[in-house]
Amino acid sequence: MDLVAGRAEIAGEIGRVKAKDGLPTRDPGREKQIKASFARNARELGLNEDLATELAGLLIHDAVKAQARKVTKNLSGKSALVVGGSGRMGVWTCRFLSGRGASVTVWDPRGSLSGYNSVKSVHKAASESDLVVVASPLGVAARELRAVLESSPQGLVFDLCSVKDHMVQVIRSAAAAGVRITSVHPMFGPRVASPRGRNVIVCRCGCAGADREIADLFASAGAKVTRIGLDKHDELMAYVLGLPHLCTLAFASTVERSRIPFADLARAQGPSFDRLARSAIELSKESRRVYHDIQLLNPKSREMISGMEKSLAELRRAALAKDPGAFRTVMDRCEKYLEVC
Repeated sequence: MDLVAGRAEIAGEIGRVKAKDGLPTRDPGREKQIKASFARNARELGLNEDLATELAGLLIHDAVKAQARKVTKNLSGKSALVVGGSGRMGVWTCRFLSGRGASVTVWDPRGSLSGYNSVKSVHKAASESDLVVVASPLGVAARELRAVLESSPQGLVFDLCSVKDHMVQVIRSAAAAGVRITSVHPMFGPRVASPRGRNVIVCRCGCAGADREIADLFASAGAKVTRIGLDKHDELMAYVLGLPHLCTLAFASTVERSRIPFADLARAQGPSFDRLARSAIELSKESRRVYHDIQLLNPKSREMISGMEKSLAELRRAALAKDPGAFRTVMDRCEKYLEVC
């Protein structure tokens, strides 16, 4: 179902491009090719061709509905400045905001973005824009947010940082000075076509109106919005972001150290290995700098890693003990903690 949902997201993005370029939603020739491809693959696998063709028809029907879905243009007539707009998350933000009707401009000392106007100076653009989004790399985000705030912005300002500690003082000071500012963390990467069905964290920063406006913007796009205190963000992210990254890397690093060719392991894999391997393959293609910054800049990373070390030591003792009692105790304790009420 995750694959079907992902396909629908991509179809929706294609629909927005088609609408922008004045292209028809349906392409009968392409639909015929897809059905023929499904039938051919089914035949090669020894499956029922009629069933495969019917499945293709259902997926096409769902894609057409997704492409035809009207996007709420709740930013029509608004201007938006994306700071760091040439980066991967910046590109996603530009597309998201323009898709909601905003006129988007980019300021990024690191480069420009094709299809969008770029400005050389942040100050004038930031002071005149209805919306200013800081999508800069973690290492420079605080500095570039300060540059935005020096322009006395009248519009709503928010960042997209996945770690907030180095931003807190700047954000709090701006909110106290009357700036309409909040802080957002989309819990997905730039490969996601739409926030629909995805988690978006909105951190309360002292300006309730800004928090509400941004929460409404993402909720209108189908996101699942969660509001938390700004000071609570990094503690949660150490465990829901940093920990999964390290666990996935630990899996990949351990397998690599085995010196067994990955192809041999993949041929013999079961579901558990397959799930971990897929996550590791995806993570291995991500930005090294971004993933290191997520660990380095989060003040709770040290505590989280210490917990990992203690857990691994406990598991080592339990796994190698002749008596299964300790291992059973760990599993029982985890099962109780993970119970969903």
